[in-house]
Amino acid sequence: MSDKAWEDMLEEFRALGGTADNICLRNGIYGRGVFPVDPAKPIAIHVPESLLIDTADARFEDGRFRVGPESKANARERAFLETYENDFSWGAGGRAETEQILEQVQALPAGLRETLRSEYRFGDWFEEPGDRVVQTQFMDARCMSYRGRTALMPLLELINHDPHSAIGHRSDTQNGLAIRGTFSGEVLVRYSDTDAFGAFASWGFASDQPQAFSIALKSESDPVTIGRDLASLSQKTQYWVPKVQRKSGEVALQFLMMGNARYPRMCKGIFYKLMRDAGIADIEETFDRIQHTNLLFATNLLSLVEAAEGAMADTLRRVARFQLQALSNCFGARAL
Repeated sequence: MSDKAWEDMLEEFRALGGTADNICLRNGIYGRGVFPVDPAKPIAIHVPESLLIDTADARFEDGRFRVGPESKANARERAFLETYENDFSWGAGGRAETEQILEQVQALPAGLRETLRSEYRFGDWFEEPGDRVVQTQFMDARCMSYRGRTALMPLLELINHDPHSAIGHRSDTQNGLAIRGTFSGEVLVRYSDTDAFGAFASWGFASDQPQAFSIALKSESDPVTIGRDLASLSQKTQYWVPKVQRKSGEVALQFLMMGNARYPRMCKGIFYKLMRDAGIADIEETFDRIQHTNLLFATNLLSLVEAAEGAMADTLRRVARFQLQALSNCFGARAL
């Protein structure tokens, strides 16, 4: 890809209502990413709603990205989106990067792959590879929820993830998605406030997430059921209180934060308050059992991949370590 091709693409993007100020594409520590042309000046990217194509409208024909006929995009918008995907995203490394992750997974023993697929629920990364899986994983790693629909986001999806960035992946505007800010080096944003397990399931890499959430749990000995619905996590908060459902003396939590490097006392504090409000007894021991189960789950992952070789085994060992680190950030109990 030449600098001229990049500038021509940005010119058409701006002509279609987008904003792309002070940005260029270079290689950094995370591979290809977005950088400021002048680090002393702010960058600005705004993708108008008209260029946020629904994932359901995306097609792949003979290895190339196409916009389906049912899309609301006009002819010029379709042409831009197809050129962008084939020259700068899907066709310029996105497909190859996705295929590489799937190839690394296939290098693991078959029995280990099945355990990781069925017990650890690491998404379609552990399904049998094929064109459909490659295409689905590519799109799933590059889409965002926008006003009730799931959309691909040109340019914004080229920005890499930093779990400690103060800037979230995007901000809604009256017309589309935008990111603005000043960056001394590579433009890095926080894709999500999921945990290490969730980051791997979504994007296929190990990320040092500062928080950890419980795995989904339902125990016959405890009156508490824990889900793992993390889709509603808001990047505007530093800790999260789940929705609670009560029925016949039992409590179902939407999710449960188990560790938080910034607010380690909030994990038990939130749980204790929710349980007291629900009239649940023995809340301290109940939390300890949940914590024990999560620690075992992460350490068992380390045991499973301990003797495995290859790049994916290394990635999974780091995923387990990051999850354990985040789980360790739970002590004391802040009164709420």
